[in-house]
Amino acid sequence: MDKKLFQTIGLKDVEPNTELELHVKHSIKNFHCKDIDVENFLRNKAFDFERRNKSRTYLIFEDSSLVAYYTLSLHSLVFDKSTSKNVIKRVDGFSKSVQSVGIVLIGQLGKDFNLGKSLTGTYLLEECLSIVLRVQNITGGRYALLECTEEPKIVEFYKANGFEVLQKSNDTYLQMIKKL
Repeated sequence: MDKKLFQTIGLKDVEPNTELELHVKHSIKNFHCKDIDVENFLRNKAFDFERRNKSRTYLIFEDSSLVAYYTLSLHSLVFDKSTSKNVIKRVDGFSKSVQSVGIVLIGQLGKDFNLGKSLTGTYLLEECLSIVLRVQNITGGRYALLECTEEPKIVEFYKANGFEVLQKSNDTYLQMIKKL
């Protein structure tokens, strides 16, 4: 896949009251994702989270069309009581008795189901992880975290891209981690 076809823009870099902001807002309004929660976050929360420094959202355009996006944030990963001490020590790097670790969360990851056909999920994840690795290079950290539904196709996609199941975050989502 030719990476030159895609351009990534951080919402942080979109100046208010500019032509770019109008284009971005119009593109977001027309973004359609198979996961309605991912779509709703982009439409209803991304700008607010950006402004409040809760997360950073990155938009991927092909030509002038928004084809995908991802959102990153800092997160405190709290270990479930069922998580083994060996796994806790491996994730923490020092102790098997910690209850939580700081981690970069891939909070949102989505493609437009009409316009994002030329962009693979693997490419989107690689773009996202390139920013995660820059964060890790500056701040430290050992793993990236994401949460996903237990749908086999989704779990297998993340496993094929180096993630492993860590634990359940609640009744709905699996927490998956990837060593950086």
